[in-house]
Amino acid sequence: MRDTWSEGVLVGMLVLSVMALDVRGQEPSASPAEQYEALRAEAEQSASTGAVLTDAERLEFVGRAYRRRFAMAVKFLGLAEKYPDDPIALDALTQAVWQVNTTPWPVQMVGEDTTRGRAFELIERDHLQSDKLGPLCQRISYGFAREYETLLRAVLAKNPHKDVQATACLSLAHFLSNRWQRIELCNEEPHLAKEFAELYGQDYLAELVRHDREQTAREAEALYEQAAASDGSVALPGGDTVGGRAKAELFGIRHLSVGKEAPDIEGEDQDGKRFRLSDYRGKVVMLDFWSYV
Repeated sequence: MRDTWSEGVLVGMLVLSVMALDVRGQEPSASPAEQYEALRAEAEQSASTGAVLTDAERLEFVGRAYRRRFAMAVKFLGLAEKYPDDPIALDALTQAVWQVNTTPWPVQMVGEDTTRGRAFELIERDHLQSDKLGPLCQRISYGFAREYETLLRAVLAKNPHKDVQATACLSLAHFLSNRWQRIELCNEEPHLAKEFAELYGQDYLAELVRHDREQTAREAEALYEQAAASDGSVALPGGDTVGGRAKAELFGIRHLSVGKEAPDIEGEDQDGKRFRLSDYRGKVVMLDFWSYV
C-alpha cells in the first residue's frame, strides 16, 4: 500500500512538472516582457564581420542585414498578436516596423517586408492614443510606404498628446517633401522608378506620379508652419526641437529649393575682398563652400 501511494505521488509530481514547462518542454514559460527582451537581444546581435569589404561584399552584407531584420519583424509581430493587451505589444509592433528602407535597394537583394501592413494596422487599431508614438513617427518620415502616411495622418488627427501631435505634424511634412523629391528622381531615372514600384507597389507609384506637385508642396509647407507654431519646445533627439526643425525646413523650401531666389550672403573672396552675393545679380555664379576642418 505504501509503495503504491508513493508511486502515485511521484507520478503526480511529474505531471505537475510537465505542466509547468513551456511548449518546448525545456524551461518554464517566459513572461511577455521576457520574451520581448529575448527577441530584442536576438535582433541586436551584430552580423558584421569587422573586415574591410569589397563593393560586392558590402551589397551582400546589406541584403543579409535587411533580410535578417525582416525575419525578426515576423517574430515581433507574432509576439504582439499573441499578447495584444500587454504593454509590450506596442513595443513589439514598433520593432516590427523599425526597419525603414530609406534607400531603394532592389527587393531581390533585401527581401520583402511581409509584416509592415499588418503591424501598422494593429498600431492604428489598438495604440493610436499612446504617448509612445513620437519616435516611430520620426523614424517613418524618412521612408516612402503608403502605411507611413496613413499612420502619420491618423496620429496627427487623433492622438491626444500635444508633443506626439507636434512630432507627427513635423514628420508628415518631412514625409511628403521627401517622397515628392523621390518621385522627381523616379521621373528622371527609370531604374529608380522600377525599384520604387517593386518595393511599394506599381499602383502606389502610379498614384503618386499623378499627384499635383504644387499641391503637395503647399501641404508640406503648411504642415511645417503648423509644427513651428504648435509647440516649438517639443524636444527631438540630438538637442533639436520640433519648432526649430520646422523653421529650418521652411527656410530650405522658401529659399534653397530649385527655382527660388538665393538668400543674400556676405563673404570674402580669394583675394580677401569683401562681397555680397547680390552684387552679382543677373550673372552666372558658382558657389564653392569649403573649410579647413
